[in-house]
Amino acid sequence: MTTKPLPANKGQDSSIAEAKLVPVRIEVTVPDVDETSRDQPADLFLAGDLDRLGRWRPDGLKLKRMESGVYAAEFSAPLKTQVQFKVTRGSWQTVEKNVAGRDISNRQFEVKEPEDGGPQKVTVNVERWGAATTARPSVIGMLKLHEDVASKHLAPTRNVSVWLPPGYAESDDNYPVLYLNDGQNLFDDSKAAFGVEWQVDETATRLIEKHEIPPVIIVGIWNTPERIDEYTLTKDGRLERGGNGLNYVRFIVEELKPWIDRTYRTRPEREATMLGGSSLGGLISMEACLQKPDVFGACLAFSPSIGWDQERIIETLQTHGWPENVQLWISMGTREGRDAKAQLLNLNRARRVDEMIRPVAAKTLARIEFQEFADGSHDEKSWATQFPSALKSVLGAESLRNQRLKQ
Repeated sequence: MTTKPLPANKGQDSSIAEAKLVPVRIEVTVPDVDETSRDQPADLFLAGDLDRLGRWRPDGLKLKRMESGVYAAEFSAPLKTQVQFKVTRGSWQTVEKNVAGRDISNRQFEVKEPEDGGPQKVTVNVERWGAATTARPSVIGMLKLHEDVASKHLAPTRNVSVWLPPGYAESDDNYPVLYLNDGQNLFDDSKAAFGVEWQVDETATRLIEKHEIPPVIIVGIWNTPERIDEYTLTKDGRLERGGNGLNYVRFIVEELKPWIDRTYRTRPEREATMLGGSSLGGLISMEACLQKPDVFGACLAFSPSIGWDQERIIETLQTHGWPENVQLWISMGTREGRDAKAQLLNLNRARRVDEMIRPVAAKTLARIEFQEFADGSHDEKSWATQFPSALKSVLGAESLRNQRLKQ
């Protein structure tokens, strides 16, 4: 099969005008004193998916306390933008909870033109705060952190975490490598963007010790403030963001992978090189495998953002198909979306992808597996639950292929 790069850019509708900026005011009412807040916090913040809201930093936009006791902040956003956010006291341990102390879904609203000409007003009532605790490292095994890794293809530097399997230090063996996007969310609660990790180290250790998968090196590529642009090949007209994904793929293929292969005892061949991620991280993993099937032998796509840029990935698959020699594990939960309609749409998109690429598995040795997860949501906790199945799917198949080659 040809490894010629696929078309990376799709023409944008020239009729799309620059979106009008609308002022937004968010007002937050805080709960009465409870055991998680002996006195009301001096500082509150909005953490959300806009640059102005910190791109999900827990201390993204500081709220100001008004004389009435209400906290407020103002910012501007393009008309019709879908905004998601939560209120925090500066950390994910102290993020807002429901009255029972459980996590709540992201708050969301659409930026609309206010009828009275003033800022669009969004009111929030916080029921309870998360308890302030000192996050403790939760890593099992040997995890090495390489900070501020630079690239000639990308502007921001990024951290890279490398998890080494049990027995690595005592052996001379070479190991397959799994690269995963959003690397800060994989191994350690204290580093995870939302305070919840995927438990990658715990899961991999357990499956290796039970001989359900071969030992594997896992590389976590931390994201940056440019995540949306780096994890997409084209610009999405709704968000006016995206389109630097090819350079991100070049970073992995031309810079990161060769460096990992030089630094650690890896098996550099494509059959032992895997790439995965969730949401946009799952989307760019699929795109990378389509662009470079000579480099990646397997893809793990957790809840991939198939709807990006008017379902561009589906259009690509319809035209080019899925590479015949690349394994694929893809998932979608039944509760991924702001409402029942969006949840069904996301699920049906994943089903369409599965139907399109299923014939590849019938013609080749490539293992293609699609799993629907009942009540699965679009978050780290859900992806942690799915990770064992994904790991056994691609690494189990990889191990079986090696056994066939040795026979």
